[in-house]
Amino acid sequence: MKKIESLEELRKFIDEIDLEILDLIQKRKDLVTEVVKLKKRDQIVDQERINFILEKLKTEAMNRGLTVEFIEEMWTLMIRNFIKYEEKIFDKIHKK
Repeated sequence: MKKIESLEELRKFIDEIDLEILDLIQKRKDLVTEVVKLKKRDQIVDQERINFILEKLKTEAMNRGLTVEFIEEMWTLMIRNFIKYEEKIFDKIHKK
């Protein structure tokens, strides 16, 4: 990667990464939609799975030199919102 020397150029790269993150969140949402098709309502919140995800990501964060608290907070918020999304679409998908 070439050396970036201007604030504008750095911001441009950050903006591009933000869009890539949005693309990945959209892909995750699409997969969550497919997962809901295979779940029963009482399986929407799977605390064991949530704990597994958070522990795995905290380990990865440490290995990458990222702040564990930040990653845990960010993923907890994302998981909480995907659970709300699952609850919202469950009846539509299962036509109840």
